[in-house]
Amino acid sequence: MKHILYLGDPNSIHDLKWVSWFSTKPDYRVFFLSENSEYSQLSDDSKVELKKIGVTLLEPIASFSVVKFWRTIRTVHTLRRIIKTHDISLLHVMFATPFAFWIPFISINTIITTRGSDVLSVLPSLLNTKGINRFHDWILFTTMGKAFQNCSAITCTSEGQISKLRALFSLNKKPYLIRTGVNVSEISLLESKILTNLPKGKRIIFLPRYIQPIYRIDMQLEAIKTLPFNIKTKIILVLIEGKNEDSDYKNKVLKLLAELNVEFVIYKSLLQMEMWDIFKQSALAIMTPRTDGTPNTALEAMAAKCPLILGNFSYDETLFSDEYCLRMKTDKIEELAKLVMQALERYSPEMVNKAFENVLLHGNRQNEMLKLEELYKQIINS
Repeated sequence: MKHILYLGDPNSIHDLKWVSWFSTKPDYRVFFLSENSEYSQLSDDSKVELKKIGVTLLEPIASFSVVKFWRTIRTVHTLRRIIKTHDISLLHVMFATPFAFWIPFISINTIITTRGSDVLSVLPSLLNTKGINRFHDWILFTTMGKAFQNCSAITCTSEGQISKLRALFSLNKKPYLIRTGVNVSEISLLESKILTNLPKGKRIIFLPRYIQPIYRIDMQLEAIKTLPFNIKTKIILVLIEGKNEDSDYKNKVLKLLAELNVEFVIYKSLLQMEMWDIFKQSALAIMTPRTDGTPNTALEAMAAKCPLILGNFSYDETLFSDEYCLRMKTDKIEELAKLVMQALERYSPEMVNKAFENVLLHGNRQNEMLKLEELYKQIINS
């Protein structure tokens, strides 16, 4: 039996999609380690659910610190003890920053997975620090470079992350493209209308990202605000508040909603199947965050055959080309409003079907996890 240690965020759906694939298989025993900040947000119910799917949750560790070096040294010893005690065959870091900082200080087969903002945003920002913190962030950047050099393998969820990594570091190995993937068959076979409290008779526009500044819900509402009155009377907006609430931003969004003259529903949170259900009932989903990688939420929309608008980013063209969804060419509210009108009036059924077939081929969780399992075997048996 292979013992795998995952280092990441136990609250992350993306992390758990990968972890649960292996924890439910008889050939693997799975351990999960997080830092204090992530562990403190984990509910007792979530701990029970993790145990049910075969995940052994370990006591958390302190975050990596350059300034509090004595704490970092103690944590390195803790990591080494955990690896020895549980006879770990492979350590898989689920998100490069901040979890990969530990890799240069331990000797074990290790995989680093990048997921978008860690490589596309956080790491480059360490090179742009000015003033007193410049040397501190240079140490962090250098440590991360050593982590990518010392690990056994790197996986990225988009070609854009691979390109950025190569621009940032002199890599001595080729990163693998392994997407998180979505449960296409489960989404496709889901019987719709699990959520019966959605008003009937109106076309749903789903804004599936949380009400937080990074997801720019305000921009989407500003675009919808410009729609003709006869269109606004026929639609209903569905939003998700999400965790880590930003009260000022939420108030800004609520004010905009009050000015729209459009019916809306805000859910505090949604289970995965409830998300899929809303996609299947929706006339349109809109996602225009400040930065993006390979958004699983968009893949889920495509798997549910929901029309989709994405922002102006260098998305993975294999999955998100103009052949499969509507894409913004600029970052202007006026353009988004035109795309919303286009989607509501004449979104091509052919585009919806092509997107579904493409996700089935290139964004299917089962296919991607089989690639990852093969990589595990190569590393452990090498």
